[in-house]
Amino acid sequence: MIKSETLDPYETVLAFLYAGRNVGLNKIHIQKGVFIASKYIEKPIKYLETNLWEDAIDKVVRQLISNKDLSGGRVLRLTEKGLTRAISVWDKLDDNEKIILTKIADFISKMSVDELLLYTYIMYGDHMKPVVLKRILRKRRSIAMSIYLKGLISLGLAAELAGISLLEFINYMKKKHVKPYIAEEKDLKEIERL
Repeated sequence: MIKSETLDPYETVLAFLYAGRNVGLNKIHIQKGVFIASKYIEKPIKYLETNLWEDAIDKVVRQLISNKDLSGGRVLRLTEKGLTRAISVWDKLDDNEKIILTKIADFISKMSVDELLLYTYIMYGDHMKPVVLKRILRKRRSIAMSIYLKGLISLGLAAELAGISLLEFINYMKKKHVKPYIAEEKDLKEIERL
């Protein structure tokens, strides 16, 4: 990411927030976003290679708030000072790294916390507190359906997140009075043509 062998977590979080167009994310979105980004960026992120990465990101967020680079509260946004610093970090990234961070930030910013927790747990084997995991897994079908209906994932991936087969997931959606397929205008025109 940054032109060095490892990435500084402080700069990584700044770049991630900038990639998200400073829409305002909560701490969990930042934690999970940086975690997902670490899977796709070739250089390791310094201090985030252990199971303590959530603690490391929490510490970085507290530093960003303390240094007045980030606003406090439930929704976190870069301040003017933080935005200036984030731009200087962003300018050091190569184009591929910018694309990766932007796609991940855009993707996760559209998810609720529960959606993001289920997604990262199933897709990346992310660790979470047993009580949280139990709560998420108890509602995994409805959470997976919600992510699918937002258009963020395919029907097949939604079934995977729900922990059931594709056919079972389609039937689940039908029972909830949700059409599992959304016809596009071009599809309807093709049907009319036939």
